[in-house]
Amino acid sequence: MIGLLAIGLVVAISFGCAASDMADDPKSMEPNMTADLGLGDSADSILSKYGKPLYKKGRMDTEGKKIEDWFYANAVLSFKDGNLNSFKPK
Repeated sequence: MIGLLAIGLVVAISFGCAASDMADDPKSMEPNMTADLGLGDSADSILSKYGKPLYKKGRMDTEGKKIEDWFYANAVLSFKDGNLNSFKPK
């Protein structure tokens, strides 16, 4: 019985030591862009702060107003009437 516990302990320790640490992951080192955003922020202010998005995509909402989605590496931002309408981290 003690032998099984010892083997289990060794296995548990070896798996814990072999697991990669999240702090070593480059994605975990990136700042959270969406933490600094506020609804209603202008597209110009976001463009000056974060630069050009990877790409943009336009669509229409149910009221017929244009919505523009900006795709960044770590977030998707949606603008309506030139102001931030919604956002979500990737």
